[in-house]
Amino acid sequence: MTSHISLAPNSLARRNFLTLAAGAPLALLAAGRTRAADTPACYDPATLPFSQKGRRRSLGYVEVSADPKKHCGGCSFFSAAAQGGCGTCQLLGGGPVRADALCNSFAAKAHA
Repeated sequence: MTSHISLAPNSLARRNFLTLAAGAPLALLAAGRTRAADTPACYDPATLPFSQKGRRRSLGYVEVSADPKKHCGGCSFFSAAAQGGCGTCQLLGGGPVRADALCNSFAAKAHA
């Protein structure tokens, strides 16, 4: 006697999984573009000189700080620019930075 095994539920679950897995990168890409549109464009990272790129790498610079209490805007090395959300950093030789960025050399501004 042979038993008949139905694969329909498993294949449907697999198809749903594959559909979701294929769509996830597109959703993440769209979310990233929305986030980038919400933040000011202080500079184009592709046009930075190699010296700036090297300094940023050595300082562990990230475009958006994961810690809301630690960001370039609250650092003593940061000087705000006229354009909102942007400025320069003394450690980067006056290079452009975003106020919501962060590096490993963060030093909180002294409060008066």
